[in-house]
Amino acid sequence: MISHTVSRTIPLLTLAGCLVWGGVAHAEEVTAPTASPCELFATGFAGLTAMCCDGQGNVLATNYRHLGSVGKISEVDGAALLFDAPMPAAEQVEPTSLVGIALDDDQRILVLDSQLGRVLRYMPESKVVTTIADRIQGRRFDSLFAIDIGPGGNIYFSEPEQAAGEDATGSLYRFDVLTNRPVLLVDGLHQPTGICLSSNGKSLFVAESGRGQISVYGINQQDGSVEKVAAYFLNLLLDVDDAKEIGRLGHIAIDRRNWLYVSLWDRGEVVVIDTSSGKLVEVISCHSDSVFGLTLWQDALLMSIPEKEAIYRYDLRPLIGRHAP
Repeated sequence: MISHTVSRTIPLLTLAGCLVWGGVAHAEEVTAPTASPCELFATGFAGLTAMCCDGQGNVLATNYRHLGSVGKISEVDGAALLFDAPMPAAEQVEPTSLVGIALDDDQRILVLDSQLGRVLRYMPESKVVTTIADRIQGRRFDSLFAIDIGPGGNIYFSEPEQAAGEDATGSLYRFDVLTNRPVLLVDGLHQPTGICLSSNGKSLFVAESGRGQISVYGINQQDGSVEKVAAYFLNLLLDVDDAKEIGRLGHIAIDRRNWLYVSLWDRGEVVVIDTSSGKLVEVISCHSDSVFGLTLWQDALLMSIPEKEAIYRYDLRPLIGRHAP
């Protein structure tokens, strides 16, 4: 049985002048030393956590408390489990990891089951979880990663690689809500991981982990097709000789200033790129060996740190003050 309440009477952890109550960090009343821009936000996550915001100040996160779950984190109400991904077969014993999450205009939650290659949708009114896609043209998806909502409610998601393919077998898809089926947009990509759309829905950013670059696609507003229009080479921006030194890329996010945030999964850093100029803004250190999920929340960047099973909050106001015109 899923519990929809979490005790808020016992502090779970103290860090950077914050107490964690029921999985959500709240500031202590006692005056604390000057805090680091990176502070604990919430704990209690298993595996690789992806996040998104619901527009009402709440954060939705995958793998809360255990693999295969989605939790809701509220500053007011604390943290609670929302639902578990259904098991597809009787022989499936262990829950699988949900690595991507998005929210559509009807407040339905979309999540990606990486191991079983499923795109799942949770209906908040009925509390029912359904599989909306798990294959294309008869082939089952192998390893899904990131998901975002585009114009018209269409759903974009990435598949880093096909198990039976050769090099550069990653693909990018759009689930067309009118035809109720997935459409292949681009194939032959080098491990496409994080994706996000610009606020106007005209540009799609894709992290190609195998190349250490961010590819930018323009979206045709008439037929939904995409065309590559630009690329940001992280080895050049970071002055690294070999792109392989950058390691894997995790999730990405873009803000209203058109600054793109890219998680360097294996380096525990987040690269901030001004997409208007193509220049590096800054590199954020997560003070950890790895960082996976990203989402923008109020005036902060939320980052999931797998090794600490937690989400950290990075205050963006100082960074903006240093670089905004």
